[in-house]
Amino acid sequence: MSFLHATEQIAENIAKFASIMTLHNSRRIQKVSKFLTALVFISASLAAQAQYHQVLPKGVRAIINKNISSEISATYNQSGGDSPIKYQVDANIDTLQTIELAEVQDILAVFDPYPQIKEMISLGNHQVSGKADVNVNVFAFGYGITDKMMAYVGVPVYEARVNMKYTRTKDSSQAEVAAALQEITNDNGEAQMLGAAIDKLYSVDESLIQSAFTNYLGYNEVGDWHGQGLGDIEFGLSYVLYKDDYQGLKLTLGGVAPTGYVDDPDTLQDIGFGNGQWDSFVEFGGGKVLNKSTSVDLWSRYTYQFASQKRKRIPISEGIGIGDESIDVNEKLGNKYLVGAAIKYNFSDWFSVKPSFTYEYVESADYTSDNSEADRLLEYNTDSSTQNLKLLATFSSVNLFLQKKFLLPGEISFSYQTVVGGHNTPKADLLELEFMMLF
Repeated sequence: MSFLHATEQIAENIAKFASIMTLHNSRRIQKVSKFLTALVFISASLAAQAQYHQVLPKGVRAIINKNISSEISATYNQSGGDSPIKYQVDANIDTLQTIELAEVQDILAVFDPYPQIKEMISLGNHQVSGKADVNVNVFAFGYGITDKMMAYVGVPVYEARVNMKYTRTKDSSQAEVAAALQEITNDNGEAQMLGAAIDKLYSVDESLIQSAFTNYLGYNEVGDWHGQGLGDIEFGLSYVLYKDDYQGLKLTLGGVAPTGYVDDPDTLQDIGFGNGQWDSFVEFGGGKVLNKSTSVDLWSRYTYQFASQKRKRIPISEGIGIGDESIDVNEKLGNKYLVGAAIKYNFSDWFSVKPSFTYEYVESADYTSDNSEADRLLEYNTDSSTQNLKLLATFSSVNLFLQKKFLLPGEISFSYQTVVGGHNTPKADLLELEFMMLF
């Protein structure tokens, strides 16, 4: 193998290394869909102003429109640490020496007579970062079947934009290496030859990494992505088990239909608007009035996610969640366990504030196919947890309407949510605006 061809092999393998690690980090963007789907609870909207255990009176209808917007540029990783959605490749001599290819080691061996020069070799620092902007509009309808039973359905409509940005944050050391070689060897021809060869390594740029994405790993071209469409539809039936003037208990049974767009395994930067399988859930909780202006709510929710057939990429290893081969699998996503608590302060008949906290844990997924090793790799590190704080402010005309002081019963709510902890989940802030009209 010629010296020049060896340098081209190093450049190619650095690009592969960069693409693998970048794609691995880009996989975290695809977790956004599962995160947002978990937050779009229609039943919570119907209980926002009233106490948790209350339902719509018999014959009363509710129309709800909720808008959720969020920007996501980081996640909580496996250990719960804050991890930006980006990857940097510092292609210095230490990085190059970790590439276990004969071609790479042969070219580096050329510089063994010049150890001080060898330490200077660097292809620069390359960074690829990602950011997701997601907007969800939820349209919901509720109906009071009896004074104790309510039915509802919610339809989310998503719009998402993902931006992937490549930058070279540090230039290569080509000029320094060439100058140092010339000074040490006193042979301008040899120094120029080695400098020109090293310059081949510095051709690692956006186009070369993009080529590694598409040609080496077989993914669609990585770049900005925009999508919009229907999400998974939620429906449910709520029943008041017990109620008096100060407290009550409510049970909700429901499901989620797989109507949303599912992640394309060949596209790294897209965001799914659904999980691609049916869900069923049971939710139980209650509320208690502490005094004229204060009440508390506690609730829990269990979601069973049914299995479905999907095509998945086989991960390269446990630490790298992408791969160059696909397989058809039976995917059983982990079941979900959620608990929540809220306290509500009524400042007047028309204004209230309600801070709340929720914790959700999602079990590891289970995969079944003809390839047991692929199943094991797909199942690795798929559990997650999310701790979420929310502050809700509501302006309501319901009580004023009942007092015949306002023409129509309705509500306008503003809320801010933030993910304060967790693992394997996006770190995000969400703003919500909600309108509800009763008739």
